[in-house]
Amino acid sequence: MIKTTLQKDLKTTSTWQDKQAIASAFGEKREQVNPAQMLACSLGACMMTMVGYMAAKRNENAEGTFVEIGLCFDDKHSRITEIALTFTFPASFTQEQKAFYARVAQGCPVHNSLREDIIYTTEIK
Repeated sequence: MIKTTLQKDLKTTSTWQDKQAIASAFGEKREQVNPAQMLACSLGACMMTMVGYMAAKRNENAEGTFVEIGLCFDDKHSRITEIALTFTFPASFTQEQKAFYARVAQGCPVHNSLREDIIYTTEIK
């Protein structure tokens, strides 16, 4: 279980098993990520875990694969309306492999838990 505690100046600290995991802040001057960036980080970590898991099952090396995630918000900045995904795979991968792993990534639990009306744009490199 993750425990998140509100601190002063809209900062939070999250711990997992009594170890500090993540600090966040909301506002202009901050060193920590904001909660929406944490969501993007969680999505990326989940997607890359799925890619790594499937690559291991297929006896393929996907090490170095990464996804860049951009978030777009509504006019009120009250919810995410679009997520732009850019996957970059090893140069040795074929286009078929890249497309396969991009689909695998988008089947991760975090992606499947987000609102269905979010628009996704996907680029594969």
